[in-house]
Amino acid sequence: MKSISHALFITACISFSSHAGIIYTIEAPGIQTSQISGPSYTENFDNLTSSQLSNGYQNAFGEYSVDKGQAKVADFGVYGGAHGEGKYLFIPNKSAVQLIFDQPVGYFGFWWSAGDNGNQLSITTQSEQLSFKTNQILDAAVLEPGHYGSPTSVKGNKREPYGYVNLFAESNADKITAIRFFGRNFETDNHTVSIQREALTGRSLAPVTVPEPKTWWLISLGLVLLLLSQRRSKRTA
Repeated sequence: MKSISHALFITACISFSSHAGIIYTIEAPGIQTSQISGPSYTENFDNLTSSQLSNGYQNAFGEYSVDKGQAKVADFGVYGGAHGEGKYLFIPNKSAVQLIFDQPVGYFGFWWSAGDNGNQLSITTQSEQLSFKTNQILDAAVLEPGHYGSPTSVKGNKREPYGYVNLFAESNADKITAIRFFGRNFETDNHTVSIQREALTGRSLAPVTVPEPKTWWLISLGLVLLLLSQRRSKRTA
């Protein structure tokens, strides 16, 4: 009996750990900067040119490079530019920008403007490779009417959402080492990082996921062990 209970405990622990990774959240409408309380660094692209980006741009926390197609640093407008000023990063169709961090980070946040369900992120952590499509935001039922339309332009663009998106590492093993922005017309600004892990802010974007095969196997093993335990208890009663 004791050995079965011990096996159940180990199975539960392994199953739980398989869900570790990145927690995604979005801030309330109108918020265009990170809301974390810990020490952080922010890239607002205001002092950057498109040619500098194409040649590889090193800032305080990592290096940006164009690894597919073309990308540019654009002046603020209805589609981008936090607070209606400065510049923002624009990744057009069939293009990609990669950000490799100088050291693993526990948090990454970005202003997501003129949201498109074709916008995608590839996230490399210390333990795995993850993908995130911003249509997960659209499907998570967390957007409010205030998220739609530019908060900084009179032209509005009311058909597309704007919001500040956060990526939080759940453990030190899940700290982020690189992020790749790609997809269809990705506009983004105010990239903020914290080396340490941070307390959650914003509203969860947790998608409904199907457990991976390893997790199904562990769940099945746990159920089998539980049934064996129950049968054994009936025989000894």
